[in-house]
Amino acid sequence: MRADKWLYYARIYKTRSRSAKACLDGDIMINKLKKNNSSFNVSINDVITLIKEDNVKTIRVLNLPNNRVSAKDTDRMYKII
Repeated sequence: MRADKWLYYARIYKTRSRSAKACLDGDIMINKLKKNNSSFNVSINDVITLIKEDNVKTIRVLNLPNNRVSAKDTDRMYKII
Protein backbone atom coordinates (compact mmCIF):
# COMPACT_ATOMS: atom_id res chain seq x y z
CA MET A 1 0.00 0.00 0.00
CA ARG A 2 1.25 3.50 -0.81
CA ALA A 3 2.76 5.41 2.10
CA ASP A 4 0.52 8.46 1.72
CA LYS A 5 -2.58 6.30 1.51
CA TRP A 6 -1.66 4.31 4.62
CA LEU A 7 -0.89 7.48 6.62
CA TYR A 8 -4.30 8.86 5.67
CA TYR A 9 -6.20 5.60 6.30
CA ALA A 10 -4.54 5.16 9.71
CA ARG A 11 -5.54 8.74 10.63
CA ILE A 12 -2.01 10.01 11.08
CA TYR A 13 -2.93 12.93 8.79
CA LYS A 14 -6.38 14.46 8.29
CA THR A 15 -6.19 14.53 4.49
CA ARG A 16 -4.43 12.46 1.89
CA SER A 17 -2.91 15.58 0.36
CA ARG A 18 -1.28 16.43 3.70
CA SER A 19 0.12 12.93 4.00
CA ALA A 20 1.46 13.10 0.43
CA LYS A 21 3.04 16.50 1.18
CA ALA A 22 4.71 15.10 4.30
CA CYS A 23 6.18 12.29 2.20
CA LEU A 24 7.42 14.70 -0.46
CA ASP A 25 8.88 17.09 2.14
CA GLY A 26 10.92 14.27 3.68
CA ASP A 27 9.06 14.23 7.01
CA ILE A 28 8.58 10.48 6.77
CA MET A 29 11.22 7.77 7.23
CA ILE A 30 10.35 4.15 6.50
CA ASN A 31 12.67 1.55 8.03
CA LYS A 32 15.22 4.31 8.82
CA LEU A 33 15.39 5.42 5.18
CA LYS A 34 14.10 8.84 4.17
CA LYS A 35 11.54 8.50 1.40
CA ASN A 36 10.81 11.59 -0.69
CA ASN A 37 8.00 10.05 -2.70
CA SER A 38 4.49 9.21 -1.59
CA SER A 39 4.29 6.13 -3.80
CA PHE A 40 6.69 4.06 -1.67
CA ASN A 41 5.02 0.83 -0.54
CA VAL A 42 4.37 0.22 3.15
CA SER A 43 4.19 -3.35 4.47
CA ILE A 44 3.18 -4.93 7.76
CA ASN A 45 5.94 -4.62 10.42
CA ASP A 46 7.55 -1.63 8.71
CA VAL A 47 8.81 1.04 11.11
CA ILE A 48 7.74 4.57 10.20
CA THR A 49 9.28 7.66 11.77
CA LEU A 50 7.12 10.78 11.54
CA ILE A 51 8.26 14.35 12.05
CA LYS A 52 5.25 16.59 12.73
CA GLU A 53 5.75 20.12 14.04
CA ASP A 54 8.96 19.41 16.00
CA ASN A 55 7.53 16.15 17.38
CA VAL A 56 9.10 12.86 16.39
CA LYS A 57 6.93 9.74 16.56
CA THR A 58 8.03 6.21 15.68
CA ILE A 59 5.36 3.63 14.88
CA ARG A 60 5.18 0.04 13.66
CA VAL A 61 2.63 -0.89 10.99
CA LEU A 62 0.31 -3.65 12.23
CA ASN A 63 -2.35 -3.71 9.53
CA LEU A 64 -3.06 -2.52 5.99
CA PRO A 65 -6.66 -1.28 5.88
CA ASN A 66 -8.85 -1.25 2.77
CA ASN A 67 -10.36 2.13 3.66
CA ARG A 68 -10.06 4.82 6.31
CA VAL A 69 -10.57 3.41 9.81
CA SER A 70 -12.58 5.00 12.58
CA ALA A 71 -10.71 6.92 15.26
CA LYS A 72 -11.38 4.23 17.87
CA ASP A 73 -9.81 1.53 15.66
CA THR A 74 -6.48 3.25 15.04
CA ASP A 75 -4.80 1.11 17.71
CA ARG A 76 -5.20 -1.88 15.37
CA MET A 77 -3.37 -0.07 12.54
CA TYR A 78 -0.13 0.83 14.29
CA LYS A 79 1.77 0.62 17.55
CA ILE A 80 3.76 3.55 18.94
CA ILE A 81 7.30 2.45 19.71
